[in-house]
Amino acid sequence: MRSDRVSIFAGISLVAGMVSTGSGEVPVDRRLSILDRLADSSPAQTLIAAHRGGYETDRKDEAPENSVANIEVCYRKGFELYETDIQRTKDGHFVIVHDPTIERETTGTGQVSEMTLTELKGLKKRYRDGSVSEETVATLQEFLRAGRGRTIFKADLKPGVSRYFGDILRVLQQDDAVDQIIFRIPYREADFFAEYAEKNGPVPRHLLMFKVSSRQQIDDVSQRFDATTIEIKLRKSDPTTDHVLGLIRYAGEKGFVVEAHAEGGETDWQKLVDAGVRIFHTSGPSKVKAFLQKLP
Repeated sequence: MRSDRVSIFAGISLVAGMVSTGSGEVPVDRRLSILDRLADSSPAQTLIAAHRGGYETDRKDEAPENSVANIEVCYRKGFELYETDIQRTKDGHFVIVHDPTIERETTGTGQVSEMTLTELKGLKKRYRDGSVSEETVATLQEFLRAGRGRTIFKADLKPGVSRYFGDILRVLQQDDAVDQIIFRIPYREADFFAEYAEKNGPVPRHLLMFKVSSRQQIDDVSQRFDATTIEIKLRKSDPTTDHVLGLIRYAGEKGFVVEAHAEGGETDWQKLVDAGVRIFHTSGPSKVKAFLQKLP
């Protein structure tokens, strides 16, 4: 049983520069990335990346998806990574919103890219059932500060936002938060990020997680980016084909920490873990957590 397993992220404070060991606190290098602990690639270290922080009981928790309030809920429930989404406002601020329009997520209407931060901050976020919460749209900076020492963010840069990657990095650097986030990137944008690194210097190796679907793409990411993590794309209808399982094993052999979506059910999840998946991206994190706790 793994009900007593210790999260590889739990108890680490980037603010205080201390790490809790269960028997006390010992000093650590404040610049040490939490992601360095992913070096332990055993099945016992399989992590959960909660989709938009997890929203299975959002209204009960008083924490709608992609909200500051939900960061604490994600941490309390033991989901190690908080999957989220970054968009850019009309006046150049980075905010945490999933949809290109805001009708579903807030009390307003319109596109994030055509609104100012002030306009967005005047709205309230909705729960999944459409009812209104007291939460407002969060900025990237607010997310980073609320999540410090509590989670690692895994952020999608929504369409058009990658070209502002330099500006996003400056936000991270200003808040001393480069160690707090991974950016999940479609492979089709690999050339953009390679050109960025050529012009501006190497990007920290943990920062980019490319989504790939072939050995050729795995090899290319390995050669050009020396990345820590990688996502293997799979089909919802048939998530554990021989092709997918082979790619997972190959990526693991190349030294990557492999992420995949937790599609299907426990039989599929077991096959994915056995092949080498060490991060599950899921909109049902409680179910995946229960599965992981049953593993020997």
